[in-house]
Order: sequence, then C-alpha cells, then structure tokens
Amino acid sequence: MKKVLSVIMALALSMSLFTACGGNEATASYDVNEIVSKIDAAVPVAMAGDLTEEELTMMVGINAEDMASWAGKYSMANVSADRLIVIEAAEGKVDVVKTALEAYRDNVAAQFELYLAPQYEKAKAGRVVVKGNYVVLAILGDAIVVEDEGVDAAYVPVDAAIDEAFK
Repeated sequence: MKKVLSVIMALALSMSLFTACGGNEATASYDVNEIVSKIDAAVPVAMAGDLTEEELTMMVGINAEDMASWAGKYSMANVSADRLIVIEAAEGKVDVVKTALEAYRDNVAAQFELYLAPQYEKAKAGRVVVKGNYVVLAILGDAIVVEDEGVDAAYVPVDAAIDEAFK
C-alpha cells in the first residue's frame, strides 16, 4: 500500500512540475522602463521628453492607485503626436487603465485633427495594447511613411517592437 501511495504522490508531484513550466503572459513580470526603452529604440519618440507622474495623472486622467508602475515619453515638438506610455496596472485595474489610455489617444488625435493631417492619422491609429497586467499606449511611427505609404505601414514596426519588448 505504501508503494502505491508513494507512486501516486510521485506522479502528482511530477505533474505539478510540468504545469508550472509554461509561460503565462498574465503573470509575467516586466520592467516598464525597459519596455519603454526597447520600443523607443526600435521606433523613437520624436524629440522625446520623459513623462512625469503629474503629467500622467493630469493629461491621461489615471489615478496613482490604479498603477503599480509606469514609464512614458512624449514628443516635446508641437508638430508631433508621438506618445509612448507603459503602465503596469494595479490589481484589477487593467480595464480602467486601458479605458483612460484610449480616451487619451482620442484626445491627442483631436488636437491634430485640424492642424496636421499625418499626425492626426497617426494618433487616431495609435495602439492601446494589453499584455497581461501591462497596458501600452503607442502613438509612434515615421511621419514620412505615414504621408507616403499610409498609417498602416507606419505601424508595422511599432507593432513588432511592442511584441518584441514583451518576449
């Protein structure tokens, strides 16, 4: 009987080891500064400035208690809509953060609607991507590519950079 019980326990332990080895995006942990750096290296923010917590809460409308960590850059040039924000949402706040970043993206687009058509198109197509507890806002892309090839072509390297940063 002891041998049977020992074999069953050994099998149960082995099975638990195999199930723990799989990667799970929802529980993966990332450094938000590193994610911003990786994306910015692939598709730079034009004339980048670092986003402060005060700017983040005022402009984006996200409360500090909704975030576990965050990092961001924005273009200091008034002719560029570029924004890159990565937020690790606090427990249960992913939807709150995603909704706020989507509203912010729409607000940035509205600022350029009657001003610079390529920047408006880029902002309107801005990405809000959820990766587990992390939410990324990326309004990026080469303005010349937007004008010459369209906004979809400009976002190909942006989408690739986001995916690569979360590997």
